[in-house]
Amino acid sequence: MFSTLLAALRSLPLKAAVIEPAPASARATWMIEPAHTHIGFSVRHLGLTRTPGIFRRFHAQLAFDDQRVEASSVLFEIEAASIDTALDVRDEHLRGAEWFDVQSHPTIVFVSRSVRHTEGRQYVIEGDLTIRGITLPTSFDSTLIDRAVNPWTQSPVVGFEATANISRSAYGMDAIPHALSDTVQLTIATEVTCQP
Repeated sequence: MFSTLLAALRSLPLKAAVIEPAPASARATWMIEPAHTHIGFSVRHLGLTRTPGIFRRFHAQLAFDDQRVEASSVLFEIEAASIDTALDVRDEHLRGAEWFDVQSHPTIVFVSRSVRHTEGRQYVIEGDLTIRGITLPTSFDSTLIDRAVNPWTQSPVVGFEATANISRSAYGMDAIPHALSDTVQLTIATEVTCQP
């Protein structure tokens, strides 16, 4: 489930984040695979196309209890300055005070408050998302994609995807409303690997 994925910030390039298993569940240790993890967003431009972007550096702390889903928890910390929309000029603008204001607010944080199973492979992660120092409740709809065995390491692997919609103006990013949608879609996709 997505709680196994949800969330390096205080280090240099991406590093794996360890999932600390809850006492009541299996003693396995799980790690996010940075090369197979995507934290992104998209916003509509002129009501037509979606302009996408990603964050390249992040850190996660996760706990997962397979027997008691409600005991699971998620913490993601994202380096706001690592934003990448494939256009350097735009990225520099987004790092500025009008948008993410990375000098004053270098970190984007999501902390879960609850994790619940809805049906099948679907889960809901509710928590608090902080951007630009503003904290608001946010809900991620998540899907356990599938389970597999890594053919190179023979370790169990699980894939997850999650999405949420937020209002950029609610976080103080209300520039050019005539060109960009207020609703921003957040996406997280990851593989987590069981370590011996």
